[in-house]
Amino acid sequence: MQYVPRSAIIARLGIIGDGMCEKIEVLGLQLDGFTAKEAMQEAIRYMETEPISTIEILAGTSVVELTETGDLRDKLSQMELLIVGDRTLLELSGIEDRTLLKEAETHLFLKMFLRYLKKGNRKVFLLAPSEERMGKLRDYLARYYSGIEISGAEIVEDKPQVGDMIVNKINGAETECILSVLPSPQQENFIGENKAVLDARVWLGLGDGLSKSDAKKSTRGKIQNFFVKFMLKSEIKKKEKKQHGQADAK
Repeated sequence: MQYVPRSAIIARLGIIGDGMCEKIEVLGLQLDGFTAKEAMQEAIRYMETEPISTIEILAGTSVVELTETGDLRDKLSQMELLIVGDRTLLELSGIEDRTLLKEAETHLFLKMFLRYLKKGNRKVFLLAPSEERMGKLRDYLARYYSGIEISGAEIVEDKPQVGDMIVNKINGAETECILSVLPSPQQENFIGENKAVLDARVWLGLGDGLSKSDAKKSTRGKIQNFFVKFMLKSEIKKKEKKQHGQADAK
């Protein structure tokens, strides 16, 4: 198994400062390595500047969608900061460092960023696909990060022209951060279509990231995690087989 250094735990696309970070590849996405602390420094900088910057935490289910949805890879590549928030992805990318795996498993960057929002009493607008998911998100924030000011919340239906109405509500709320728990590819489609007109500092796409820790405790969650890992392994094997076939043809 190929060793990947500590800097690869949290990743983003692009250039960091004056140099390039060491790259890892997850199903065709080239990622530049960030530690949780370095990613947090970037996120704070985004919160102090305009226009809106986009962050997404890449979990196993999102990557399964990535393999099944042709243009999702392109949408993810447009994110300013793309974070690997899934232990399975790191393991399948050849990372053996126990500290790095633990950071991904415990969602270190997410906790750091939410603590930052809480400490600064930052305004956050919530987006969710259903009342149930919205309720769980509100409960989570109230329990662990009660200092965050919720400036608004909307259920996002996956229908045409719904985005315009929600964008108007977000802009009218004078929010600083948009927190999304929409599933892929709905989440990526929404920000891709509306980024240019959103008046906020940071978009943070969590997908099902918050529900993963609770899911691991249930039998259903364990089965889902096993399925996701199986799918990812299958896709990586197919990609490697295709690459070997192209190399042999040359």
